[in-house]
Amino acid sequence: MVLLIRRDYVVYRLQPSGIGEPAPPDIAAQCLELDSKEETARLFKNDKVLQSRFYNFCNKGFYGIVWHNENNWLSYAWMSLPETNGPPHLPRSLRRLPVYWIFYCRTKEEYQGKGLFKASLRLLASWARERDPNAEVYIDAEPTNVPSRRAIEAVGFASAGIITTWTLTIPKIGSFVIYGCWDKKARHPEVRV
Repeated sequence: MVLLIRRDYVVYRLQPSGIGEPAPPDIAAQCLELDSKEETARLFKNDKVLQSRFYNFCNKGFYGIVWHNENNWLSYAWMSLPETNGPPHLPRSLRRLPVYWIFYCRTKEEYQGKGLFKASLRLLASWARERDPNAEVYIDAEPTNVPSRRAIEAVGFASAGIITTWTLTIPKIGSFVIYGCWDKKARHPEVRV
């Protein structure tokens, strides 16, 4: 069965005064760049799908970080760079923008609310601004992901519209974004408790 799926993403842009003071997470963890197959294999040894996906991200030139304690990952985040194509969930026209785009972030459920996501956002945004003080840094989230949206805003990102995509999913073959548009003036749905 072939599926055509519409997805909306709320988009945020880092403000010139964004980032704020780097704050460590509320948990003992180390942060590591995801730049080698060895480290990725060690930290994601029980998840071959993530290993494969992260190898692919590294090969595309994306920048990734992972918070871990010993050999267990707690949280990870990725960012595309101006010289790379953007995140794979975006329409092709937007993937070509020469910007930094934070994407594919996740924190294990038992470590959520400990500041790992905010710390990742600050580290990635700081790294981008160190490379280029005028860097444009974006991130998107699903409209219903209220905790992520609150964290994104707390770090210094402001509303930058809504991206709508249409994805074609073919079982055993994969998913492909076939159309998408970015309404930069669209208002974000209200964040409710």
